[in-house]
Amino acid sequence: MSTQGDQKYLTATEAGEYIGGRSAGAVRNLVMRKAIPFRKPGGRLLFIREELDEWIQTSSGIKIDELLEKRR
Repeated sequence: MSTQGDQKYLTATEAGEYIGGRSAGAVRNLVMRKAIPFRKPGGRLLFIREELDEWIQTSSGIKIDELLEKRR
């Protein structure tokens, strides 16, 4: 996890673990469909924990598995 100011950034692997034990690949799939909040400072894929918390709360009616399944 890296920090900038007082915001904590998570990698795709860390974000996957944080949102329920998902793989980094599954997280990247969500990013490709713009289904999850992310940042790309300097081209590096990063996630802010607070934004993930808000995303989880606002997406409570939708399961992550359902979002991933829509890709297929």
